[in-house]
Amino acid sequence: MRISKFFMTMITALMVIAVFPWLARAAGSDANADLTSIHQGAGALSPAFSPSVTEYWVKMRSSEQGFCTSAIPADSGAKMAYSMNGSAWITLPENTSTGYIATNRGENKFQFKVTSADSSTIKTYTIHVYFPSTNDVDLSDLRISGTTLSPPFAPSTTSYTASTVPYATSSVSLTGVLDDPAATFVVNGTLGSDGTPFGPIPLNVGSNTITVRTTSYDGTANKTYTITVMRAEPGTNANLSALSVSGNTLSPPFEPQLIGYVLADVGYATREMTVTPTAADSAATVQLQVNDGGFTTVSSGLPSQPFALNVGGNRIQVKVVAEDGMTTNTYTMTVKRKNNNASLSGLDVAPGTLNEPFAQDRPAYTMAGVPYATSSLTVTPRLSDPNATVYVRANGGSFMLAASGSPATLPLTVGSNTLEIKVLAEDPSEEKIYTLAVTRLKNSDASLSGLTVSPGYLDFSSQVTDYSLTVSRTVPSLTVKPVLPDSNPAAKIQVRVNGGSYVPVQSGTDSPALPLISGVQNVIEVLVTAQDGTTRVYSIRVSQAGTPVLTKLVMDGMKVRLTFSEPLQSVADVTYFSVTNMSRSAALSVTDLVYTPGAAEAGFTAIGPLQPGDDLEFRIQAGAVSSLSGETNAAVSLKVVYGDPIQQMQRRLADLDTDHDGIGIREVLAYLNSPYGHNDLNGDGQFTREDVAIVLKQVGAKFVSPQQS
Repeated sequence: MRISKFFMTMITALMVIAVFPWLARAAGSDANADLTSIHQGAGALSPAFSPSVTEYWVKMRSSEQGFCTSAIPADSGAKMAYSMNGSAWITLPENTSTGYIATNRGENKFQFKVTSADSSTIKTYTIHVYFPSTNDVDLSDLRISGTTLSPPFAPSTTSYTASTVPYATSSVSLTGVLDDPAATFVVNGTLGSDGTPFGPIPLNVGSNTITVRTTSYDGTANKTYTITVMRAEPGTNANLSALSVSGNTLSPPFEPQLIGYVLADVGYATREMTVTPTAADSAATVQLQVNDGGFTTVSSGLPSQPFALNVGGNRIQVKVVAEDGMTTNTYTMTVKRKNNNASLSGLDVAPGTLNEPFAQDRPAYTMAGVPYATSSLTVTPRLSDPNATVYVRANGGSFMLAASGSPATLPLTVGSNTLEIKVLAEDPSEEKIYTLAVTRLKNSDASLSGLTVSPGYLDFSSQVTDYSLTVSRTVPSLTVKPVLPDSNPAAKIQVRVNGGSYVPVQSGTDSPALPLISGVQNVIEVLVTAQDGTTRVYSIRVSQAGTPVLTKLVMDGMKVRLTFSEPLQSVADVTYFSVTNMSRSAALSVTDLVYTPGAAEAGFTAIGPLQPGDDLEFRIQAGAVSSLSGETNAAVSLKVVYGDPIQQMQRRLADLDTDHDGIGIREVLAYLNSPYGHNDLNGDGQFTREDVAIVLKQVGAKFVSPQQS
């Protein structure tokens, strides 16, 4: 039961939904006086039909028998009637033709009157009907594509001049509209179609004449329209009016007459750019070439397609081809894309070598420890990209600019050192740092450069470690002054006497007084400890005696100074002293003997032939001097070479210069190969390359040494 009632309710609702709109439409259509269509049998309506548009125009062909039409009302219940040129209204059933209606040649007025079904609404549609004469040869309109006519078109005007068309317009089309669609026309002798563009009509550069000849439908009349069209000469302007590039500026600023430009360098990250060229003449063609590739056409005034930039220099050319196809102009821009290569292609060190083979992508290196004497290391970096920049520094100091392929010197401290080589790519946003770890070993030098005693004298040499010294019984103690080489300030010095405790002594300063024991040989030890712990002991054996002993002889020019181990009480006369020049077999006179009682020194003057390098023999007879205790000296015979080492060397070179043409390599070699060729010349106690250098500096010299007397 419930199901039956449900279906009845649904059926009733559906009937209401279906019937209600129809009832509503039927009720609304009784007042509708619209037409849904008008048949266009006698010609096309203008404008196209629309129920809301009530006024139209129709142009008939002169060949038609008359005007005819039909119409359909929106409401089939509506009534229709028509009238031509004000005639009485004639009823017209729906979708029934009027048949041919008598129509005047020229303008006619046709009307549809629609009366709604309930007679409440009347609507009139008007059609202006033009029915041309059979001998009508006029055009109602004439147009040329891309130009305008002067004077403006009028059917009665037959001669026209068109505005000049550009050279790029190689042809035009012509549209002629006949006053009588039944008439015909030809364009330059070729049949045209009413209202349809005719063409293309080719144009020569310069003046062109186009003729339109019309013929009436009945063939009794003709008419000729003439149009002169001027086609411009091709343009010769191959300039740009503007030129820009993405993200950059031109230098100098753009000027149409300037064809060469330089762009600011771009970073490595700038992989591409675009160019926007604008032609001064819109008819010109613009082409783009990048790095000698092919030219491609680009649109004037618009950005080009992005093009790739090479690392390094790039050349961008914009070629403008004028409208004439022959005149051209090429603008050139150069831009550099910076390299991001911050690598080295090689790294050398001196002295020594890297422990690891060099590789561009290996940033850290080590090398074997270098001796203490190596106070600096030279690094020679070689850049992969010559436009990169390289800097070096040691142990966190300031970076210094270096040159690729050239050695740069970096100081080394004792112990661990970290050397850094920083490469800044041409694009400075990219850098790479190579490191080198090297250890400078501690100093192993435990030598002294000088050692003196007071009182007394030592003929010191840094390589000689054992010395003997005799002093007077009146000397209760000695002091020593040890001196370290300038190159070894880190060594430590200690002294002791007779096996006692070592006490520290600063280089170049006197030690504390070292007491001497009478009647025994005293031993003074100077202990030098190098930075690395290496040691060396210089020993001085000191004896006390009352007998005066000659401890030192110094000859300054012709003055001779004698130093004895004891203070002197008396000195005998000059006959106790003699000097013989062994090189010249000549005895020198001894005069002006001087001494001071209580002093340990005496002196005299030697007179006679003498040159640097001469071998001298000094003889002092026994009893020549006596000490404060009354003891006298033993006989002394001492041989020395006259002059300081440099004077001796120069004199011997001069003696070897037998041809008197100056010192050459022959004399130098002869000197170095002689018994005295290895003399210490620079006072460091040994013969080294520095002494050889002193000898070589004498090359080219000439010596004139007059005999002294």
